[in-house]
Amino acid sequence: MARRFLQGATIIDGVADTSYTGSVQVEGKMIVDVGSELGPAGDDEVIDCQGLFICPGFIDSHCHLIYSDAKDLYDLEIAKSIPEATVDAVTSAHRLLELGFTTVRDLGSRANIGVTIRNAINDGTVPGPRVLAAGNIITTVGGLLDGHPSHLFEGVHYRYGHGTTISGPWEARDEVRQQVKDGADWIKTETSGTGFNPMCPADRDTTSEEELAAIVDEAHRKDRPVAVHAESRMGVLKAARAGVRTIEHGIFMDDEGLELLLAKNIAYSPTLALYVGLADWGEDVGIPRAIVELQKSTREHHIESVRRAYRASATIIAGSDAGVPGFPQGGALKEVQAYVDWVGMSPMEALKSLTSVPAKALGVGDVTGTIQPGREADMVVFRANPLEDIRVLEDDRSRVAVFRAGTLVAGALGALAK
Repeated sequence: MARRFLQGATIIDGVADTSYTGSVQVEGKMIVDVGSELGPAGDDEVIDCQGLFICPGFIDSHCHLIYSDAKDLYDLEIAKSIPEATVDAVTSAHRLLELGFTTVRDLGSRANIGVTIRNAINDGTVPGPRVLAAGNIITTVGGLLDGHPSHLFEGVHYRYGHGTTISGPWEARDEVRQQVKDGADWIKTETSGTGFNPMCPADRDTTSEEELAAIVDEAHRKDRPVAVHAESRMGVLKAARAGVRTIEHGIFMDDEGLELLLAKNIAYSPTLALYVGLADWGEDVGIPRAIVELQKSTREHHIESVRRAYRASATIIAGSDAGVPGFPQGGALKEVQAYVDWVGMSPMEALKSLTSVPAKALGVGDVTGTIQPGREADMVVFRANPLEDIRVLEDDRSRVAVFRAGTLVAGALGALAK
């Protein structure tokens, strides 16, 4: 098999704290060698990358492939049929790949669409990134995703949403068992409300400790990690005490919650850019005023929670929660901008939160996230240096090529020599 030799680029490998000039040798889907003194073998296809910048493929740690231009829960769950939501998911997967996302964690879907899309990508039916898929989000009566007026369904759980309502620890265990049977890689649940659901705002306590303990225990028995939507102070505490793998949002995380996060090595996915954006420009793009006002009320708490987590050296992983007006799929590229602009990260730290740090936290660090021998060749090539301006990452004119497992999936090889 002929090897590709990407020669003379500036390499941002996701490991070192500085970039360096070097070359990458790829055989099939794997990186076989990287280095500043590396030379091509006689039969290598040499691609001149002088003046270009190569970084690892991106990871969106908090994605919902079915989200597309949704203003509220009605748009997310009722306005579109399951077939329409599936088309949205296929479109999202393709777009994310074009933007340089070679891995995404799909944290909640309808009708197991995330698992279905993962399988279709894996067998080559549709293009897309590597998908780590959750099933329905496990929620409670009056909880995060019990978000429609009670009279609509007369007390019967709406079966076509992206949440499944449980009551008590045994129903919680059964739902985990069902999702594992149906192919979920991750289990997603919640311990608080959200500004996106006026019927269950961000500071409201939801899932009980007994229910959460059952979910986490059953997931661990099935070798599945757990991600928890937790915006409230108590929600963060409960999630951290339960021993989950990641906490999402963490708006009202206090010092006690942060200490538990650090002590238990729990990764934190803030989705900061979307939440602050909804507060700042939500009404301008048609987000209902009730949702915007809730986001405004939590805006400063959220920014400060992420700042404190960063200063304490917490593991922060970039996720988007994208797919609303004004914040389309690919929003994790704006998330890392928020880390630089509002949190105080350097561009290198922000880029690692999009590559090597989530790869390790999500359990795929031996596959992707860095440019190292033995990893799959997930790489994005740019004309400009993202370490000088993090906004380069979302500049379509600067993005030259995207490789997913050694295959060129966006851009053109010819462009690399220009």
